[in-house]
Amino acid sequence: MAKDGNLITILSIDGGGVRGIIPSMVLVFLESQLQKLDGDDARIADYFDFIAGTSTGGLVTAMLTAPSEKNRPMFSAEDISKFYIHESPHIFPQELEEPDMKNGAFSPKYSGIYLHKKIKEMLGRRKLHETLTNVVIPAFDIKLLQPVVFSSLKARFDDSKDAFLSDVCIGTSAAPYYLPPYHFQHNSSEGTREFNLVDGGVAANNPTLLAIREAMKEMSRDEDSQRLDYSKFLILSLGTGSSKRDEKLEVGDGKEWGLFSWFMGPNGTTPLFDVVLTAMDDMVEIYMSVLFQASDSKDNYLRVQVDSLKYMEAATDNSTRENLENLKKIGRELLERPVCVANLETGLYEPVEDRGTYAEALIKFAKKLSEEKKRRLICQTD
Repeated sequence: MAKDGNLITILSIDGGGVRGIIPSMVLVFLESQLQKLDGDDARIADYFDFIAGTSTGGLVTAMLTAPSEKNRPMFSAEDISKFYIHESPHIFPQELEEPDMKNGAFSPKYSGIYLHKKIKEMLGRRKLHETLTNVVIPAFDIKLLQPVVFSSLKARFDDSKDAFLSDVCIGTSAAPYYLPPYHFQHNSSEGTREFNLVDGGVAANNPTLLAIREAMKEMSRDEDSQRLDYSKFLILSLGTGSSKRDEKLEVGDGKEWGLFSWFMGPNGTTPLFDVVLTAMDDMVEIYMSVLFQASDSKDNYLRVQVDSLKYMEAATDNSTRENLENLKKIGRELLERPVCVANLETGLYEPVEDRGTYAEALIKFAKKLSEEKKRRLICQTD
């Protein structure tokens, strides 16, 4: 890591269901730029020391880092964007968009059977320690009432933490209400451990801080922890979009906001999850913005996010063909928007002078990644 170069590189991907299409389009662009610099075989996992993902971001993380038989990434960024288009309608079948509330009150909106089967088919028996770079994927254990952070770095040193990658992905994406909690057992030399998991988004929908924590723990093995500083980090944080500017929800006098209203918003959306997940994302972004401004390393942190989705575009499970294609278009158009940062007063993303578009910023980011990789190669040959 840092001892072989100048920087610790981190990629973080938020949760957001079908909205994972948006960061997948950003990754397609970034990977294409890396290939222009370093050849057609270049892949995202070759450039990041840590890739963190929650829920749908956890699945993207696994797809980016799962090894093929040739020990190369099984999936390109383009493969991931195609996955969302082709598989989302099967994961979230729209004939169940308006569930019978009598039954819906006692069971998840979707069975998860197709998602579980698909993930296990894709990832097979690959385990956490086998990922091509370090991954960090959070979930939440509802039996223990505590977050569980799956880390390939920990798994390499402790087989009690080396779960199957498929189990980790299913656990982190088990969104309450939408999909059932996921139970599995992991056998190791220390015995059997049970997991009862729901979506990692209830703990860390934006996992950037978790990735930084994991990186700093690893750095402290070799360096004086007092010397650690954020100027050593190069971080790309990808959001899945929000509907902040749509202002669809109105409280009124608040008297009608009981359990039903919180879970059944306009067109079957779930205001409670929208509020909670957006709040957590914003708190992380506020912290990161302040941190990197204060450390005079603002160019080492890039957050790619759009906050102007329509309320139905932001729905976790809106897998209609029209919406999926629209989200893909939004991801592409986002690249041509000016780089924005969150206004700490309003929470809205506002353009930053002199930073150009997201496409221009990602081209610069790709050059930094490529230069860092080349520095490390030189160090290894010296």
